[in-house]
Amino acid sequence: MTSIEGFDGHIERVDDLPLLFGLLQQMGVQSILDSGIQPHGNWQGLSPGWVVTVWLMHVLGAKNHLMEPVQIWVEQHLTTLRRLTGQAVEELDFTDDRLALCLEYLYDKVRWQAIEKDMGGRLIRFYSLDTDVLRLDATVGTVQHELGPQHTLFKVGKAKNGLYETQFKLMLASLDPLGLTLVVDVVAGNLADDPLYVPCYLRAKTIIKRIGVLVVGDSKMSTLVTRATIVRGQDHYLTPLADLKDEPGLLTELLRPWQGREAEATRIFLPEDRPTDGSEPDPKQALACGFEVSRPRRADVNGRTILWEERLLVIRSFSYMHTLQASLRRHLDQAEAAFRDLTPQRQRGKRQIQDEASLLAAIAQIEKKYRVQGLFHTDHRLEVTERSIRGYQDKPARVERKVRYHLSVTRNEAAIAAAEFQAGWRIYATNAPVDKLSLAQAVLAYREQYIEENIFRRLQGKLLSITPLYIQRDDHAEGLFHLLTIAARLLALGDYLAQQALAKEKTVLTGVYTGNAKRGTARPTTERMLKAFEGINLLIIPSTAQSSYHLTRLSSVQERILALLGLSRTLYTSLQTG
Repeated sequence: MTSIEGFDGHIERVDDLPLLFGLLQQMGVQSILDSGIQPHGNWQGLSPGWVVTVWLMHVLGAKNHLMEPVQIWVEQHLTTLRRLTGQAVEELDFTDDRLALCLEYLYDKVRWQAIEKDMGGRLIRFYSLDTDVLRLDATVGTVQHELGPQHTLFKVGKAKNGLYETQFKLMLASLDPLGLTLVVDVVAGNLADDPLYVPCYLRAKTIIKRIGVLVVGDSKMSTLVTRATIVRGQDHYLTPLADLKDEPGLLTELLRPWQGREAEATRIFLPEDRPTDGSEPDPKQALACGFEVSRPRRADVNGRTILWEERLLVIRSFSYMHTLQASLRRHLDQAEAAFRDLTPQRQRGKRQIQDEASLLAAIAQIEKKYRVQGLFHTDHRLEVTERSIRGYQDKPARVERKVRYHLSVTRNEAAIAAAEFQAGWRIYATNAPVDKLSLAQAVLAYREQYIEENIFRRLQGKLLSITPLYIQRDDHAEGLFHLLTIAARLLALGDYLAQQALAKEKTVLTGVYTGNAKRGTARPTTERMLKAFEGINLLIIPSTAQSSYHLTRLSSVQERILALLGLSRTLYTSLQTG
């Protein structure tokens, strides 16, 4: 709210608040929360559902999830909030204590899971969302909290950078292709990822309420019990195998019959690289090649034996192959130079290895450092020279003995060729039949795993910013994470609605890039569309008879965005007429 000196009136910044409110209402956030949360008997003022709705508008509009500034922000937007919501909004509805109580309500696992189920079901029904593909993945957040018995959430675990840090974990299940989160589990940072997939999958199934879903996840989803659970749920999985850990030697065994026959493997192309006239695509445009084999599988799940046929898709990514082969050649050169430096010519300042055990240990260390075990033939011989030195004064005569090892190194070309052949191959496992998931479809489906990473990027980015975390209590932190995943749902929904509308129109959205108004995009992000609403203000002129309200005129770009999102422009115009 801005007062105008010498003028009995004030201005409130409106910006994207009506748009955010419209999307939150479409999602049913307020009604779902109020039906799932029974506040304390002494609760007065706005209901928890309305408090959380307005708080989410603050989180997304002000790009700040801290509790402290919310009360002041509400005071600065009182008229806008009252006219949007139709509620008697007061700044005292948004004190730190009120917001903390809301976090406690959202923390309760039984209550939260019921809210999540209702919200996911509503979104699927309201927008007729495709539920063919479900993605599972986990991420971590690092905090600076002091460790202690009061924390069951913040625990020391291995972070993505390989270091051990105090952290928490989020396990998410999301729908393709919009990246809409259905289920989120917040767990302690010292837990392994593997056991988190089954509970998340089972909860997502209660929302989707269908069979035949393709469940996609990373290699940590490839544990046998997870795959068997998905089979038992009459669904299909697609996951890269953690074969180096669980089935070492499997890849080598599968590739052995194919060495020298790579040209016979099935080529995989992006849809846009296939000619529209039905002719064969250019082999140089292929992004991968592969083949498949089948095998029977068996596992016990909750005392029940599950039997199924599993397809192993052995895929070679050409870009990954070139990267690994270049890395291998670089490591070979580095290792060869390091081998030469082990036994230098005798000269001042060059120390010699004095015994065979030290030499062999140094060779093994180099092979391990550069990951070239078995790729070199090494041979060594000992050269000893002795020189008699006469006695002088009180020093007796002696024999000076000098030792030098000669190390000869040659590359094991056969092993190197085998290593280059294995570069870029990876095993994917699925129980989906070929008519539902072909080799090419599997590759393209897994390539879309970045959708899940987009959710994590948003949660860990500047807008939602789950880290750094300033809340100290575990229950408040978990409630906040649940709150922020509702905001992430809104962002994903905005992406989806705009992209679907533009695809239907076969047009692009222009006017959302600062400094380049003519630049268009068919895949605008919600963040970019929200930014286009900056500068909309509400002028409020009080009067003893009736106050008057004047809103900044909406631009054509802003009206187009509202239309793409399925929102009415009256969300804005009603602020000056309602």
